[in-house]
Amino acid sequence: MQKIEITSDFHTHTRYSHGKGSVLDNAMQAQKLGFDCIAITDHGVNHPLVGVSRTRFDEIRADIANVQSSIDDCKILFGIEGNVIGEDGEIDLTDEDVARLDIVLAGFHLTAKPAKFRYYGSLVFNGLTHYIAPASSRQIATNTRAYVNAVKKHPIDVLTHLGFRLDVDYKEVAKACADYGTFIELSSRHKTPSDKVIEDILSTGATFIVNSDAHKVENIGKWEYAMSLIDKFDIPEARIANCNHKIPQFRSRYQR
Repeated sequence: MQKIEITSDFHTHTRYSHGKGSVLDNAMQAQKLGFDCIAITDHGVNHPLVGVSRTRFDEIRADIANVQSSIDDCKILFGIEGNVIGEDGEIDLTDEDVARLDIVLAGFHLTAKPAKFRYYGSLVFNGLTHYIAPASSRQIATNTRAYVNAVKKHPIDVLTHLGFRLDVDYKEVAKACADYGTFIELSSRHKTPSDKVIEDILSTGATFIVNSDAHKVENIGKWEYAMSLIDKFDIPEARIANCNHKIPQFRSRYQR
């Protein structure tokens, strides 16, 4: 029987957005848990109130470097959880932003400002109605197009909480992720993707990554739901990017 141990956490938040801990707090917890790597990935600029301003990128980078100087056995990456903000694949990170990051995450957040006003009537509306009625085929097509275009146009390393508030054609999104080297997050925080769609994703060449999406220090390394999916579907080690001391190669760093 295969042994799967998750040894890095590439999605954690700090007080730079609306997490509860500091970079030092998160890094020390990762070190305590014996992780090889942790990423500090606060919210993108279009997320109101909690989004990180571009003017603070250098401050966060310096904070990480300072903490890293006292922690040798756990690598700390600087990233942002950007927002998918348009059907054409728009996200709220520019090429210049990406060049300043070690890792790029992206997902849909209902309160993030869309790239264009008309997207309030599509993506935002679809997100609002998600829990009221089943998504129509038109809504699913719109949501799928947004994710697929985002993966094709931007060096997104991880799609976060896929299926949270936006229903998609999981196989089509997974195909794009497989083609472009983007990992699909298994999120215990949001319990996504649903176990109903894991086999669709597995039927493609897409690779998963297990993250905590921790907003509290004590939740770093909490991934019971993700592990239950791995066990239930016998997801092989080769399809999990951050297990058993593997450090994945990220798209956003290919250009460097």
